[in-house]
Amino acid sequence: MGNLTLRGSFERPRTLRAFLGLRMMVLALIVGAGIMIAQLSQDEFSAAPLYLLLVLSYLVGGMFYAALHLGLRTIAGIWLLMIVDIVLETAIVHYSGGVTSQFSLIFCLSIIAAAFLLQVPGGLGIALLASLCYICYGLFESKGLVVPPGATAEPQELSAYGFLQTYMHVSLFFLVGAVAGYLAERMRLKGRQLENAKTELRRLRIDTDNILKHMSSGVLVIDSEGKILTINPVAEQILGFGKKDIRSMDIRDTFDSLMPEFTDELVRALQSDESKHRQELSVTRPGRQSLPLGISISQLKDDDDNKRGIIAVFQDLTEVRDMQDRVRKADRLAAIGELSAGIAHEIRNPLASISGSIEMLSHEIRVDGENKRLMELIVKESDRLDRIINDFLEFARLRQPAIADVSIEMCLGEVAVLLKNNASINCHIVTKVHEQCRDVLVRLDEEQMKQVFLNLGINACEAMPNGGQLTIEAAILPNRSLRIAFADQGAGITEDTRSRLFEPFFTTKNGGTGLGLALANKIVEAHAGRIDVRNREQGGAEFAVIVPRSALLKRTNEYGNMSSVK
Repeated sequence: MGNLTLRGSFERPRTLRAFLGLRMMVLALIVGAGIMIAQLSQDEFSAAPLYLLLVLSYLVGGMFYAALHLGLRTIAGIWLLMIVDIVLETAIVHYSGGVTSQFSLIFCLSIIAAAFLLQVPGGLGIALLASLCYICYGLFESKGLVVPPGATAEPQELSAYGFLQTYMHVSLFFLVGAVAGYLAERMRLKGRQLENAKTELRRLRIDTDNILKHMSSGVLVIDSEGKILTINPVAEQILGFGKKDIRSMDIRDTFDSLMPEFTDELVRALQSDESKHRQELSVTRPGRQSLPLGISISQLKDDDDNKRGIIAVFQDLTEVRDMQDRVRKADRLAAIGELSAGIAHEIRNPLASISGSIEMLSHEIRVDGENKRLMELIVKESDRLDRIINDFLEFARLRQPAIADVSIEMCLGEVAVLLKNNASINCHIVTKVHEQCRDVLVRLDEEQMKQVFLNLGINACEAMPNGGQLTIEAAILPNRSLRIAFADQGAGITEDTRSRLFEPFFTTKNGGTGLGLALANKIVEAHAGRIDVRNREQGGAEFAVIVPRSALLKRTNEYGNMSSVK
């Protein structure tokens, strides 16, 4: 008996409270019904002892519950409660007519309760105890040792009918104990299986949710009727709809007005049995511009190959399209560079001959007036053409960066000095340098990057012909990239101009070659960086050079040692 344990939900106090409450209700119903029947069939029947025993049963249940809270072992407490209940039930049988009482089957209640709480051994044990109490009481009653209320005190021989009745009761007690114990064990087994299934289902649901949550693609699951079952966070972000707003809604009502092409693809997939792989279409998100999507749709079927719905997996192709545009632009620039190098090489030699001849003639032939002005114009334009050819060659044959550890603070300080002393810059322009990354070393080609900074600084100054302030700001971004921004107070940049800024030979300046920004962009890309351009809210434009995290090497501390930038 000491090895028995409560299983499943019976270990929980809430279940024990429910059992005690059910015990009180069943006792009240059975005893109350029996009292009513006895009073109707017996004129002199006294129900007071039964009421007293019913109250005593309630007190025993309350004491059992209190004892559990005081530290009584649950198993021992249940056995004690069952034994006390058998004794009380024997008393109820006695006061309700003895062996022939209509309450003689009340023992089955305790047997069933013991079987469910203490398994088959508990049910059979209480059945044995109930049988002993019933047999002993029958023997005592037949010998006249106990006399039920209203009966004669004379001893009576145990008749065949009484023996048969006792045998039937005892058989019933053991049968109820065995069957109830077996059913209780089956219920516990099914309960454990159900609990394991719930745990496994919960684990699978958590795993599935985590997979969907961390996927880089949008996932949309739709049932066979077109209702939305699941949408992951990436899909919410791409489509612009929240999960709570569209779950269980029909795709036609949800997407048709804003994304007809998207809806048509989903509906066609629902109506057919074919999967679709890697199609591209354009959708319009709520309140936003259209964006390109790459979508694949798979059929969702059960184990019997019955169609249950579809799964749509899609990605935002905006970055892919931008990358494709950059690749096409790079290819175009490479072709232009090769062409420029060839043209420059073919032009440079005759140009050198022309320039040398003109210079010799200018020393040997004395010209005046208009002829002198024309001679000077030829020399000047020859020099300008030579500079353009040099720019061509520098753009087309950009050397590989000579990477070294460079202090960004010192580099920007030198650029600011060069800008201040540049004769072509308006004297009314004020240059301010703000640094939030002092003592940071960056791995780059200092000469090439200075050329980029000077180009951006000069362009910013030229954008302010009436003077203003040029702000140079260096900072480390949250993703650990380095950002160097050149902000002016000029007129800003139009959208058409911005889209062509880094194209070779495109310029908005009189006499410009259109290679300055193209060369600067090429240098920055050679350092695995990029140049971002935007118009400032307070007026003017901002050109920002973004140097990747991998270029940030070390930081010098106050003791002169080097430490990694993290």
